[in-house]
Amino acid sequence: MSPLWTVTACLLSMFTGMTLMYACHRRPQHAGAGEGATNVWQLIEHVEAEARRAEPTGRHHLREPDVPEPPPQWPTTPPETPPLELHYRVLESLRRL
Repeated sequence: MSPLWTVTACLLSMFTGMTLMYACHRRPQHAGAGEGATNVWQLIEHVEAEARRAEPTGRHHLREPDVPEPPPQWPTTPPETPPLELHYRVLESLRRL
């Protein structure tokens, strides 16, 4: 079989697969879980309601804070160095590998 036919078959199968994926695309839903079971749409509504409650409302959220926060600063002292004995133990362990 020539490479042209192989490439054509691969491209045709990819095009067919992508067309089927696009045409048969459905949003997943759970059904048949029984009476009183929560479905996907109820969960989406619940999450959207929580997001609406969490959004700030009113003019008091538009004001600037009274006291600005100070910018973060680097520590003035350098970090403590580990003891030299620890360095030697790590070096010996690495040599044993």
